[in-house]
Amino acid sequence: MNPTLIRRSRRPVVRGLLAAAALLLPGLLPGGTAEAAGSYRVKPGDNLTVIAGRAGVSIAALKSANPALRNANYVRAGQVLRIPDRVLAGRTHRVRGGENLTVIARRYGVSLAQLLGANPAYRGGKVLRAGATVRIPPRTVASGLRATPARTGGAVVRAASVRVSAAPASSRGWLWPVAGYAGISSDFGQRIMDGEREMHYGVDILAPHGSPVRAARSGRVIESRADFKRGWGWTVVLEHPDGWITRYAHLSANLVRAGETVAQGQVIGRVGNTGRSTGTHLHFGTYLRWNPKDPLSLYE
Repeated sequence: MNPTLIRRSRRPVVRGLLAAAALLLPGLLPGGTAEAAGSYRVKPGDNLTVIAGRAGVSIAALKSANPALRNANYVRAGQVLRIPDRVLAGRTHRVRGGENLTVIARRYGVSLAQLLGANPAYRGGKVLRAGATVRIPPRTVASGLRATPARTGGAVVRAASVRVSAAPASSRGWLWPVAGYAGISSDFGQRIMDGEREMHYGVDILAPHGSPVRAARSGRVIESRADFKRGWGWTVVLEHPDGWITRYAHLSANLVRAGETVAQGQVIGRVGNTGRSTGTHLHFGTYLRWNPKDPLSLYE
C-alpha cells in the first residue's frame, strides 16, 4: 500500500473518539470544523492585503475580526488570524432548460424557502420556464482559507472532524458527494480564471477542509493520484456501470486506490485545496462516456 496515496490514521480508535468529540463539541478540538472554516496561519510573505484578497473579504473586515493585532498593518509568519465569513450579494439567475427551483437553490447554497421568499411569484406553484429570471438572495459562505495543518512524512495530521448529516439520493439515483454542504462557488460552463476565459467541466462545492467526500454512485476506481500537471491536485475518478464517470478533485486525502470497487456513499477522500484551486472546496465532475455533463442536472 502506498502510504502517501492512502492517508489513513493508524489509530482508528483514537480517531473515532476525536470524531465523536468534534461532533458534540465543535471548535474545541484542533482541526475541528469551527476552526477549519474560520482561521488561517500566516505564511512568509503574507500581508493583510494578500490574505484579505485570497479570503474574499475586505481588509477592514479582517482587521475587525482580529482586534488583538498590535499593528493593524503588520502580521508575522506563523500567526493565526480569524477569517470572517464572506457575505455574497444577491444576484439574478437566468433559468436554463431542465432547471427547477430546487436545483437553483442548491447551486447557490440557499434553501428552497429562501429562494421562494425572494421570488414570491413562484410560491403558488407557478411554472418555471427556461429564460425566466430568478432572484438569488444574499447569502453567507465560509472563507476557503484555514490554518495550515502540521505534516509528518507527507501525511496530513489532524484530528478527525466530520459532518454526518445525510444527503439523499436524487430521483435518478445520484448521491450528493459532500453531505450537508450544498453551496456552489463555481458553476459548470464558461468562467474567468486567472484573467482568462475557460470552460469549467464540473461544479465547485464549498465545504470545510477535511470534510468526507462520498461516491455519488457505486463503481470502480480508475484513477487515484496526485495530478498536479493538469491542475486537479489529489483526485479520484470513478467509472460506473452505465457509462457514467465521476471526478472528485482538489482533495486533501485520497482514501481509495485504483482498481478498487466502491459502494455508493463510501468515503473515498476528503475535501482540500490542492492543485489549481482558489480555495478549499470539492470539484465534482460528471461525464457520460467522457462527455462532460452539468452535475446539477442530475439532482432534480
